[in-house]
Amino acid sequence: MHRLAAGKASLDSSVIVDFYLVGRLVLLEEMFSGRLLMSDFVKQELVDARLQIAGVETISLSTVEEWEFFRKLQQGRPGLGPGELGALCVARFHDAALVTNDRQARLAAEESEISVHGGLGVLECAIEVGRLSGEQAVQILEEMISQGAWISYELAEKFKNKVLRSR
Repeated sequence: MHRLAAGKASLDSSVIVDFYLVGRLVLLEEMFSGRLLMSDFVKQELVDARLQIAGVETISLSTVEEWEFFRKLQQGRPGLGPGELGALCVARFHDAALVTNDRQARLAAEESEISVHGGLGVLECAIEVGRLSGEQAVQILEEMISQGAWISYELAEKFKNKVLRSR
């Protein structure tokens, strides 16, 4: 079973925006019903962008340990913004998978032994749980790319081959 099918998910705004731009935000809401976590930093990014996602528990960093981890990440990866840093902290301290398309955040998660997935992982999980067909997932991926989601050609092709081959 896909890790995203059962556990909590700490969302970064990059994935939320990608699904929003193709009119599929409800897919995230339904796929992770009762399991969505978001740092208050990500929430502020969404407020600034006038976006809302339903069914999300907003979490503020509150312990010394969380803030120390935040600062350690911030120093080690100066390219990460508060949203990515907050999402990483929420994932680590709330036993959640990080869901982001940000390359630097993904690398930081891997280095910190945090389970990490991107938009493709969400689509793959949606197929596994019967929420989408492979063809529907590929269509959503192509729409995301046409709306500006940056997913490498190689990664997109690998995903398409994998999900369409398994029919």
